[in-house]
Amino acid sequence: MIGAMKIAAVSGLLVLASAQTGCRADEDRMAEIRALQDAGRFEDSIDGLRGVLAVTPELPEANYRLGIALVRTGNPSRSIWALEKASESNAFAIPSNLQLASVQFGLNNFEESIRASNRVLDVDPNHREALSLSAQAHVGARQLEEALSDTNHLLELDPDDYATLIVHATVLAELGREREAEAAHERIKRVSAASGDEGRAGRGCLAPALFARNDLGDLERAEDLYDDCASKYPGNGVVIVHIANFFDSIGKPERAIELIQRAVAEAPEDLALRSALATLLARLGRTQEAERVLEEAVNRFGIEAAGILLVRHYRRQRDPQRALALIEEIAAKTGSATDPLQFLRADLLVDVGQLDRAEELANHFEEPSYTSMIRGRIWLERGDAESALAAFDEGIASWPNNAGARYLAGIAALRLGDFERAIIELRESVRVDDSATEAARILARLYFDRREYAQALVFSDIAQQHANPAQRAADLKLDARALAASAEYDRARSAIRALAALPGRAGDAAAELAAVERMASGPAAAIVAIEALGLDLRDSANEAALRALANDLVVVDRADRAIASVDRALRARPESASLHALMGTTLARAYRSTDARSAFERALELDANYPEALGGIAALIGAGGETKRAVELFDRAAGFDPANEVYAYAAAQLVLAAGDRNGAEARLKAIVRRSVAHSGARNDLAWLLATEGRDLDLALSLASEASRLRPESATLDTLGFVHIKRGEDAQAVDALEKAIAFPGSSPAVYHHLATALSRIGATERARAMWQRALAGGDFPDAEAARRQLAELDPS
Repeated sequence: MIGAMKIAAVSGLLVLASAQTGCRADEDRMAEIRALQDAGRFEDSIDGLRGVLAVTPELPEANYRLGIALVRTGNPSRSIWALEKASESNAFAIPSNLQLASVQFGLNNFEESIRASNRVLDVDPNHREALSLSAQAHVGARQLEEALSDTNHLLELDPDDYATLIVHATVLAELGREREAEAAHERIKRVSAASGDEGRAGRGCLAPALFARNDLGDLERAEDLYDDCASKYPGNGVVIVHIANFFDSIGKPERAIELIQRAVAEAPEDLALRSALATLLARLGRTQEAERVLEEAVNRFGIEAAGILLVRHYRRQRDPQRALALIEEIAAKTGSATDPLQFLRADLLVDVGQLDRAEELANHFEEPSYTSMIRGRIWLERGDAESALAAFDEGIASWPNNAGARYLAGIAALRLGDFERAIIELRESVRVDDSATEAARILARLYFDRREYAQALVFSDIAQQHANPAQRAADLKLDARALAASAEYDRARSAIRALAALPGRAGDAAAELAAVERMASGPAAAIVAIEALGLDLRDSANEAALRALANDLVVVDRADRAIASVDRALRARPESASLHALMGTTLARAYRSTDARSAFERALELDANYPEALGGIAALIGAGGETKRAVELFDRAAGFDPANEVYAYAAAQLVLAAGDRNGAEARLKAIVRRSVAHSGARNDLAWLLATEGRDLDLALSLASEASRLRPESATLDTLGFVHIKRGEDAQAVDALEKAIAFPGSSPAVYHHLATALSRIGATERARAMWQRALAGGDFPDAEAARRQLAELDPS
């Protein structure tokens, strides 16, 4: 016993000595890390911090500094865990929560940003940075009264703080307090003019004009205010470009061009102004004038300084061959072989399909991240998204704040069906530079498809700040649909009015208005809305409106009027494949299959690859039992309209109905990989896997997502069935009780609920559900239900 006590004592001393040695080692390493971060070498500090945390995972400073390093190296979403861990310490609670609030706000996670800000304000109610972050996050979360409380508090602390005045004025406008909001915007103008900062004075001058335009809808007043700013700051590029964009948006492009041209004369050495003029001209379709502006810039500033602007112009005009020729001329004339120039050259070689030449250039870059990025693009072009993503990861590791790299990584992740990773990368791209890529627009669509409408609207708004007219039309359609889906019908109608104001978009706007009225009040209201507009539905520009009208007329049992409407358009445009296809669809929905097939065949005579006609015939012959031929036609339709998963899904359903479970599984998995929110494919694949009792983790993930995207009896039944197969009977009961709450639930749903209830001992409820199932008519498991009911009550 005494010997054992001595051994224990010695062991304790060794542990204590080891702990003290470890503490000294950690402190030495932390001192090195502090020095690295003080020198701005955040990337170099990350491995050391992870080493410290591997030994001492609770060390607050190490967690805090790791979070900061990840933020500073362009990985804010990955910093959250470390910062949250650090925030548990009193010593680091305030700086960690401030950084968390900033990170979450940058990621548009507004509720989390508010929570982090509040943790600081609980300690220091007058903390200005926390109040400012809280105000901005409350605006983002549309909690406007709370935002106003924050800005009032801030203005008590500093009445002339410019940033606070901006948020305060915005909140008042959003709350509809017009007089106060107008006074607040005028105050911004006065305070900024007195600041002594020429740039701030110019920006502040714009505030009342913006309010008049966006909130009062008073374009005449806005025009006067913008003219005042233009006269006061004629050479301020930021001010003049903003004002020019206003005049362009209200149909006065010549005034916009005149303003920038005058600014160029006022500040001839401002290359950015010439670039803005060229961009405006190009957006208006005046590409030759835009080109001349940039050529003059090259003559004035030299090919090395201005040539890249012309290269980018060619690229935006989808003319990579001319862009490549010019970049090679720049390299030859300047003798430059720098990595940035050669990287752009390799990028253009990928654009024109010269992948081998691009790869050869990439092999000689001194900067490894350039090599990784080009190789990633090459892999992506060759169809290997997995290798592409790995290459982009290498590039991002040393070039984290590259918007293009993040965007391409997001695209590669999308092609792999890794939607969560895609969203992370695309959000990072937007954070770095929201104008550099289409990331914001893609995110808006992804969030819309996932039914996360508030986020969809956030990113659509960002995308519209840099949109051409065609892009803006698509963005406004998404806005209207997201707002209508959120039951914000007045705001949806406002978006549609903006769409209707765009040239040539009256028909599209009518179709979107019909969709909003249909959601708000039903199909009859949608019909009234379209007919009230008095559009000529024979005009091809209004075909979207005709399609919406025909659809709703069929829904209200007026197929005869729908057919007559399409027929009038066909008499005006008898050679239109799309109209013949629309006629086929309308006739099919009116149960006139023979006539529908004739209409579809006529469409295919005019355009042999018209997807709607191919899919229409496929549906007709599939219903008639010609499965193989129907699947072939659906596949053809999907090939010519890959963005529309309806054809691929219809083919998968036919294949499954024909008994080819392996073929159906492969098809459903392909749809799930391509489409972030196809509830039908997710539901069917989950059911298929569950019936075979395999891949039940995947089945649960798919069923959960399907029921979230489309909460209805069928998807909740699948979720319950998967839980049964996993032995999770209580969860199964919960899902299936929700399923039968939907009217018209099938007898099979009651059978599944009874099965789960019997397993948890709820015998009487199970008996009632089996009786309900058997009373509902025949279903595939009816015999099993009878047997189980009999076993429940053998008497």
